[in-house]
Amino acid sequence: MRWVDIHRLDFPPEWHERANKALFELRQEIEQAELAAQSSGGNVKAARKKAITEGLKKKARQDIWRDLSSYLARLRKGKCWYSESKNSGSDMDVDHFRPKNAVKEEPNHEGYWWLAFNWENYRYSCQWCNQRRVDVINETDGGKWDYFPVALGSFRARQEGDNCDDEEVNLLDPINPHDCKLLTFRPDGQPIPTKPSGTREFERAKTSIWLYHLDRKEFVDDRRIVAGRVQRLVQYMETLHPQIVNPKMRKLYNDQVMELLRLIDRDSEYSAAAVAYAKAEIYKMERGHQVKRQWLEDILINP
Repeated sequence: MRWVDIHRLDFPPEWHERANKALFELRQEIEQAELAAQSSGGNVKAARKKAITEGLKKKARQDIWRDLSSYLARLRKGKCWYSESKNSGSDMDVDHFRPKNAVKEEPNHEGYWWLAFNWENYRYSCQWCNQRRVDVINETDGGKWDYFPVALGSFRARQEGDNCDDEEVNLLDPINPHDCKLLTFRPDGQPIPTKPSGTREFERAKTSIWLYHLDRKEFVDDRRIVAGRVQRLVQYMETLHPQIVNPKMRKLYNDQVMELLRLIDRDSEYSAAAVAYAKAEIYKMERGHQVKRQWLEDILINP
């Protein structure tokens, strides 16, 4: 996961006007459903829920977030913001980070319907991270779906006007630059928390690995390939580095540096894993002692 600056997002013409109109109309529909239920002695809560669900199903309204899909994709060159996979051949989703029509952990929650047309609530996601999937063969499951966990006993926004910033969210968010530091990767491609067990940061990362299905076999296999590429590059660069006084060797060395920089570039697939693997190569064991590859650290500090 790499930080995404969502405030760099561009918009189609008149998008904001359409979004504001849709929210205004949805509010009216909910209010009218409430009044009708009250006057007839019906179930007000059920009437509200029906109005929300039906209102969000309208194609013209779903087109509002779908029309932003390509614009969201550009912020990370088509990568899923959760897995960093481009997942070629698979459809991509506009995920509502706070789910718009239900909250799995709380069956009585109406969903964060008032954020359905709020662009700051959108995340560009592959379907493996966003939709609920079970991989029976490899014994993994995940997919964010309508899950939105918060810390046990903490505040949860339940209605328009509640401050969502007061929520202690138990999911890592790619638009939060601090959250992206809470995940790292083993050489075998498996995602792991960076913080120790027992800390809230560990639990948030662990929950995110599960709900975003970051341990899906295909993601793990791809990261393992990246780990091998990084290791081979570093080993080759190490043989070339002492010879860079020679112009031909310097050219060869610089070519490998550029290849490493491409792997760790923010817009490359699995670049967070590539960074982790490259940093792990800074120190090596030599004759029973830990030796620092200063030249590699210099590359990673000033890419």
